[in-house]
Amino acid sequence: MKGHKCLYISLQEDKDKLFRNVKNLGMDFKGLEEKDLLRFIKLPLMISKESIIDTFSRILKDAIISFNPKVLVIDSVTPILKVIGNDVEVRATLQNTLTEISKLINGLTVLIHEVEGDVEDLGGIGFVSDVVIFMSCKIVNNLILRDIEIKKSRGSPTRIAKVVFTIEEGEGIKVFVPPMLEEVPAPDYTKPYNHLCNSLNRKVGPVYPGEVIFLVHPNLAYVDYVLAYLTLTAIIYKAKILIISYLIPPQHIIQRILKSLEIITTKSGITEELINNYTVVKGLNPSAHLPEEAVYKVVKLLMDHKPTVVVFVGTPPLGIKPTGMDTDYNNLAMNLILYLRKLRITTIIIDDHDDELVKALSDMFISVKKCVKSKIFRIPRVSVEILRKNEAPHTVTLKDFILCAKDLRSILKRGATLPPTTEATN
Repeated sequence: MKGHKCLYISLQEDKDKLFRNVKNLGMDFKGLEEKDLLRFIKLPLMISKESIIDTFSRILKDAIISFNPKVLVIDSVTPILKVIGNDVEVRATLQNTLTEISKLINGLTVLIHEVEGDVEDLGGIGFVSDVVIFMSCKIVNNLILRDIEIKKSRGSPTRIAKVVFTIEEGEGIKVFVPPMLEEVPAPDYTKPYNHLCNSLNRKVGPVYPGEVIFLVHPNLAYVDYVLAYLTLTAIIYKAKILIISYLIPPQHIIQRILKSLEIITTKSGITEELINNYTVVKGLNPSAHLPEEAVYKVVKLLMDHKPTVVVFVGTPPLGIKPTGMDTDYNNLAMNLILYLRKLRITTIIIDDHDDELVKALSDMFISVKKCVKSKIFRIPRVSVEILRKNEAPHTVTLKDFILCAKDLRSILKRGATLPPTTEATN
């Protein structure tokens, strides 16, 4: 609740330690305290059932009256529950106290409870709570997997009971909620991206914002040419393209794009600085991130760079599927693709093997059928089959790519930073 006063009651964490820990995550509790938006109170540990409730209640009420917070955080109620044990009368008093205090602040009360073993054993606190959320973590493939489970949400329909979360530096807890199909718009057919080549325009047609294109390329042998063409398109259209690689280091991709442009267009004159103005290349190591965490990494890149086009080198959210997690992987991949559609970001997925789910979600499926070396224009002799939904398939041959190379050279002679002309796009 940004801008509201928060009263933080701690029964176990020291102020300096807490402030230091949250600062490491990029949150400035000290600054909030100086602005009188946060008040920290450390309660002493007590062993008497009677004294702990009386002291707890008195300090809370005095602090609320003097500070007038809208958010109350109690970290945590675990020591209190351990002291009172199974004493029904004292537990009832604690529940009544928490209920009264919640009404007194007329805002949000957050109780933190550390649970070991049976997460169902919350006693009466779970009964009086409006919302019960469990946060836990486990080790998967030597990496930490964190999840949030919503046990109770009074007065609010809970669509998703369990989601994975991550902790981002400077942002705290981040949760990715899968979009509903009703929230996903159709591609924007009013804003076509025409190809730079007449030959591709005739056979492939334009690409639209929000479309998904799946390109299967054996061994990713000539992926450099594809990335070079996309980069040149971004420069011509003055668009932002984000390339996310799970296989090739980012700096290698930049150098390979430069080399491919030189081969295709013969001394293109495009510099690394010019490429960096329109193209962002990021790498995610599949062995360093779980699929769930990789999704958050991608979403953060989208928010930071706001691209027009996203290119995945390796099927998202990971280039390599983890063994035994195909169901989870497919769910994550589908949710990420739907999220990109929702943002109307054109998505191009380049992989070396077919994927039925990604293929089903794609508007255009491109498959490289034949690829051998050619001396003409020093580009590969290829046969590419392109299948757009609800249309007959098209085959793009070496002749089309030769004509495309000529068009690209013509465009570069006129100036690569200019928008595509009618000659180049119709």
